[in-house]
Amino acid sequence: MMQFLARIKHIKGAIVLMYHSVADESQTRWIDPHNHVPAGIFKEQMEYLSLHRQVIELAELIKILRNGFTPENGTAVITFDDGYLDNLTVAAPILENLGLVATLFLPTGYIDRGETQWVDQAYTAFKFRTRSKLSWKGNQTVSFDLRYPAHGAEAYKNVCLSLMHNNGAKRRNLIDELYVQLSPTDPPQRLTMDWDDVKMLLTKYNCFKIGGHSQEHTDMTRLTEDEMRDELEGCARRIEDVLGIRPVHFSFPYGRTNTQLRKIAAEHGYDCAFGGMGFNPIIHSGTDPYDMPRVEAPALMGRFELAVSTSNTGIWRRLGR
Repeated sequence: MMQFLARIKHIKGAIVLMYHSVADESQTRWIDPHNHVPAGIFKEQMEYLSLHRQVIELAELIKILRNGFTPENGTAVITFDDGYLDNLTVAAPILENLGLVATLFLPTGYIDRGETQWVDQAYTAFKFRTRSKLSWKGNQTVSFDLRYPAHGAEAYKNVCLSLMHNNGAKRRNLIDELYVQLSPTDPPQRLTMDWDDVKMLLTKYNCFKIGGHSQEHTDMTRLTEDEMRDELEGCARRIEDVLGIRPVHFSFPYGRTNTQLRKIAAEHGYDCAFGGMGFNPIIHSGTDPYDMPRVEAPALMGRFELAVSTSNTGIWRRLGR
């Protein structure tokens, strides 16, 4: 129905889907639900795309835009952020079986360490906590009683903002402090790929291309210019050193970008970059290749057709996942 409406309205353009984790039930207890589409739902969504959309590689989309054209209605691109291990164990076999190709944006510091994403470490600490008191220092020290749902939600928000705005050793120190205070019973397994996993992905399957997603998965808009350049170039250099591939596609962590970052990305040889999820998700000939929008894949199959249709211009965002 949605594509029929798009055709009669003569709407053209591409939709780029964004996924993170597509883990099966064995790992979902450690993953923040906001970053997760269940494996069974993901399989249904890929089958839908295979039957009802023209899925192309990101490089092909950029070539169309560079030539001054708008992609045909029904064009879709699949992307993944963060390097979850289930992209290898769950997503790759599904994509390969259906003949679909996706781009995987890697945060190289996390891949170096095989480190579970900070948001899932925080989620685990709260979910499996054995203590109800948390004293957290953000802009100021705030105490929370996690027995009360409102306190728990506010505490989780404060913790996540602190972790987002820090990186490297400081972020890991904050996570260590969180675990000391909450003493969770069930710390997460390794949920992130390491370089051996990435190499296996590229060797065993033909369904993934590699892009950059910074080194430390931090909010890059808060960095100095030198730090911005280090995150962009350091990420590309690390991928090239390990895989022999110089990435030309980039995804800004959390979709946070600005004019300076987009300029630096172009200077460092990236062909495109994904920024925020703007009101209009449709990519056309006038789209800035360094500020491309994406659609966060819904965790419910019932909303998927709407999410991947060019006949909507943002209403799906108000429906939630």
